[in-house]
Amino acid sequence: MGTVTSKVLAASAGRDRVMDAVKALALLLVVVGHSLAWTVTGSGSVINTLDAVPAVFPLTWVLQILPLFFLLAGAGLTRLSGSRDARGYLARLTRLAAPALPLIAVTMVLAVVAQVLAGSDAGNAAGVLPVQLVWFLGVYLVLVAVAPLLVRLSGPWAVAAWLVVILGVDLLRINVNELIGWANLILVWGLFAALGTRLDRLRTLPRALLATGAIVFAASAIIAIVVGPYSPALISTDAVEGISNLAPPTIVLALVGLAQICILLLVWPLLQRVLDRDRLWVPIAIFASRAMEIYLWHMLVFTLAIAGMLALVLAPAALSPLWWLQHIAVAAVVLAVVWFAAPALARLAKGVAALLGRAAPRLALGNTWARILLVVSGVTLLCVSESGVGQPLTARMVVSLPYIPLVALALMCVIVGIATKASAVVDDVPRGGSPR
Repeated sequence: MGTVTSKVLAASAGRDRVMDAVKALALLLVVVGHSLAWTVTGSGSVINTLDAVPAVFPLTWVLQILPLFFLLAGAGLTRLSGSRDARGYLARLTRLAAPALPLIAVTMVLAVVAQVLAGSDAGNAAGVLPVQLVWFLGVYLVLVAVAPLLVRLSGPWAVAAWLVVILGVDLLRINVNELIGWANLILVWGLFAALGTRLDRLRTLPRALLATGAIVFAASAIIAIVVGPYSPALISTDAVEGISNLAPPTIVLALVGLAQICILLLVWPLLQRVLDRDRLWVPIAIFASRAMEIYLWHMLVFTLAIAGMLALVLAPAALSPLWWLQHIAVAAVVLAVVWFAAPALARLAKGVAALLGRAAPRLALGNTWARILLVVSGVTLLCVSESGVGQPLTARMVVSLPYIPLVALALMCVIVGIATKASAVVDDVPRGGSPR
């Protein structure tokens, strides 16, 4: 154990332990949420647990802390935004997009097999569930592309303007066209990333101001839910009345995220003292080193596990003792699988990037082209997340954008190859479980 401890401490030397721990926690809570989010019905179908027990929606306020992830991920954009070297942008593109390529390819094959064996409904589900979470990478790639803009739009008055624009998009979504609401996919998460570019300054704010901010933002979110047509849940569900606060995000999620940020800044000194203990930090650092692979791949393993539950006709009542036993057992198996597979999956992503890089033409790309590639790849991953990769050759529209799954995968392979070769595989994105 001493050897493992010394290696972990050496590898994580100089890293901000609070940042890495909170980012890893945010991704872990996503996995925990998904482990509870499914329930098999007596009719042999799978529903969201909230559909069976809507009263547990307050749990979504505890499990949904991705705003903190985007805040901390944004902290790494300050240095990037001041660079005129496109290689930093391209290296991030490779590091973020390459891990998604094997997942998309495997899911595509799984969807085709499921369609042949069990019909179109099973094929569509198999083609959507495992890749839904790549929306996170898609959004972050777009935010990396506009890093200089985020740095400039991060002051107090700029934050107020962000909130006004986000609310305006909500109003247009409600009263004009619901598709307009998807603009908030970038605006809401972009707000948190923009604040992250000022993290050092935010950590110096008076504690009284942070406490007041947490109360005001949380109260404002509750008022918005009471007054407006918003769901009180922070995930997408039809079980609780109101429009979704996550797909796309709304002013409610923006306000809750700001409250979470205030709370994190309040407890930051305490977290620093706690994480200074190497005995506690080492297991967190080990998990953080595998968190991204666990995040990306756990839904595919969950999909297979849930299919197994359907085959076994195990359908205990939601939240019953047998239900908890079933979900704890499935979650344990899923986490074990992705935990032990994570190092191999990380090597696979690097191998795919290297292979695509060798096959790609060598292009001299400036910052403008690097950012264009970031945006194109980000939007492509968002289409993958929204529509899935079932029926790979079937064309469809995704929020007014044309989309063919196999073409999207080919486009991503070309972009990652070009970016890998152009950046000379510059490994400037720290690990620690997530992009920074």
